[in-house]
Amino acid sequence: MKKVLIATHGKLAEGIVSSAEIILGKQENVYFINAYVDEIPFNEKIEDFLEKNISDDDHLIILTDVFGGSVNQTSLRYISNEQVNIITGFNLPLLLEILMLSEADITTEKIKEIITNSKEQIIYVNEELLKINETDEFDL
Repeated sequence: MKKVLIATHGKLAEGIVSSAEIILGKQENVYFINAYVDEIPFNEKIEDFLEKNISDDDHLIILTDVFGGSVNQTSLRYISNEQVNIITGFNLPLLLEILMLSEADITTEKIKEIITNSKEQIIYVNEELLKINETDEFDL
């Protein structure tokens, strides 16, 4: 079964799950860990999560916020398992595509494609509007 864990510093994880559920509706098998918001160390939170929620036949996709950050570094301990994929620096478009991904489509190639697509969603709007206005395709 496909399971998705969003783990971030602070409450970003909880917030982005909330945003995704506004768009896609309530999601099963989506979990979040807000790191460093209480006295429980992140490594204990992720160990507890894995023990209670992940079985040997699950495909786990972990999304973290910052590549060099402690949340991502701690998550790397689990990358040796073939059933675990870790993506860092994610955004909402990436999360939405991951949530819509079927378990059969969890491949390295598909994950790379989703990452590429999500990068294209980062747009400097001021500049894009100027380009659009120059071609008269968009009226402010």
